[in-house]
Amino acid sequence: MVQQYLNLSKEETNQLIDLRKETVHKIVLEKRNLINVNARVSIVLDFSGSMDHLYRNGSVQALLDKVFPIAIEFDDNEELDVWIFDHDFKRIGVVNRNNIYGFVKDVYSRYKMGATNYAPVMRDVMQKYLVEEPQDISNYVIFITDGDNNDHSDATKTIIEASKYPIFWQFVGIGNSSYSFLEKLDTMSGRYIDNANFFAVLSAEKFYSDYSEDDVYRDLLNEYPQWLADAKVKEMIANGKTTNQHYNQNHVSNNSSGGFFSKVKSLFG
Repeated sequence: MVQQYLNLSKEETNQLIDLRKETVHKIVLEKRNLINVNARVSIVLDFSGSMDHLYRNGSVQALLDKVFPIAIEFDDNEELDVWIFDHDFKRIGVVNRNNIYGFVKDVYSRYKMGATNYAPVMRDVMQKYLVEEPQDISNYVIFITDGDNNDHSDATKTIIEASKYPIFWQFVGIGNSSYSFLEKLDTMSGRYIDNANFFAVLSAEKFYSDYSEDDVYRDLLNEYPQWLADAKVKEMIANGKTTNQHYNQNHVSNNSSGGFFSKVKSLFG
């Protein structure tokens, strides 16, 4: 089914994206009072070695095309911010109607794959949305991976810290792997608010072909509306730039060593 999908022309692909946009609108947004929601939407893609075949056979491109209509509905610019990660991360830029066709093939041809760490890319998402480009809106992050990570402790600390800010993490497991760490997110203690959800499907092929679009979009947007409706989140969004400035000041003042926090500090003198 994925290979058949990839044989579509650019025009046919765009037509399918428009049909999916209507599905997102009718199946999820209208029923959950999300019509007027304005949010930045991003996708964080596992680029570890075990994902190689999913990039080569077109599954990741098919997933990207299926997720993109959510960005069209939420983002004023109709853009989807893209990161890839292994033991490190890379910002890939934005996906829009002009470049989505064949986007993943281009990414796959330019980078090498590695191991699997969640925290570095999560911290960079926070750096972009809270420090470099703060706005008074929510941030909805779709985080796709095919396996467990090597940095449980660091990722746990990062998720707890992120719970204080207007970013919601929708984790999606692709494949019949162990997701014990991600499965704990809904009950993880120590967070300011539950800021993450997780579900898994048996394979990227099933996500594309056997998993109905109604179910895909319901699952992707299952807990996000509840998070948005929480009074704490409303306060975060209302005070977005002020809240984000607090994040920046806190981490610049308390973390003067290298890595992520030195990058933050360099941005502000």
